[in-house]
Amino acid sequence: MLSWLAVLAALAGSGLAHAEELTADQLAARVVRGNGFTWEGAATRLRMVLIEQAGARSERALEVLGRRHEGRLETVARFMSPSDIAGTKFLMVEKAGGGTEQHIYLPGLKRTRRVVGREQEGSFMGSDFTYSDLNRKEDKGAKNARLPDENIGKEPTYVLESKAGSGSPGYAKIRTWIRKSDFIPLRTQFYDADDKLVKTLYVRRTKDIEGKPAVVEAYMKSSNGHATELVVDSVEPKRDLPDAAFSPLTLDR
Repeated sequence: MLSWLAVLAALAGSGLAHAEELTADQLAARVVRGNGFTWEGAATRLRMVLIEQAGARSERALEVLGRRHEGRLETVARFMSPSDIAGTKFLMVEKAGGGTEQHIYLPGLKRTRRVVGREQEGSFMGSDFTYSDLNRKEDKGAKNARLPDENIGKEPTYVLESKAGSGSPGYAKIRTWIRKSDFIPLRTQFYDADDKLVKTLYVRRTKDIEGKPAVVEAYMKSSNGHATELVVDSVEPKRDLPDAAFSPLTLDR
C-alpha cells in the first residue's frame, strides 16, 4: 500500500514516457511522497491551522529541519507557537534495519519519550494527521489497482486504489488521484476496515522549488467535520546539519 506521509512537502520526479501504460504497481512506485513536513537539506517554516466543525480556527507555527544521512531520512520539527506548545519537538528517524522511530519532547514535562504502539494511530498535535500518517513505512503486501482515469478540475489524473495487506495497521484502503504531469497526488481518500471514508486530503497549491514541483498548501478533512490546513511559508536550504539535531538525547536543547 502507498503509505501516507502528510504530503505537504512531496516532491515529484520527472515524467515517464508512455506513462499511460503503467501498471498499478509501477504507478504506485512513481508517486513520490515527502515526509509530510520538509524538504531534505532545508529548514521549512509552515503553519498548521486546526479547524473545528463549527468553524473556529487555531494556528500553530513550526519549523522543520530535514536531511538524508547515510541514505536514510531524518526529520525534526519544533513548534514555535502558540505559547502552550512552543518548544515541543518531534523527531522521526529512519533506521538502518528498516522501519522508523518517532520521539516527542514535551517541554512542560521536560522529557522525551518514544511514540510506539497504538499511540501512533492517535492525532498528531491535535491535527487530522496521525503519527502513523507521517511514517515512511510501506505495506509490501498491499494490492494496488488502477481505476479509470479522471480529471480533478482541469487536471488529468490517474486513479490508484491500494488495499492493505493482511495484518497491516492503519487504513484498509487508500484511493489516490495522481496528476499525470508530475505524479503529485492531488486528492487522497482514506478508508477504514468497514469501507467507510475516514478522511480526505486535498492538495490546494503547488509550486516549483529548486526546479521541482512541490505541494505548498494542503487541506485534510475528517468525516467528523474537523479539518487541518498545512501551508508552507518558506524553504531555506540548510546543508551540513549537525548529527545532534537529530538525536532523541538532545531534543531538550
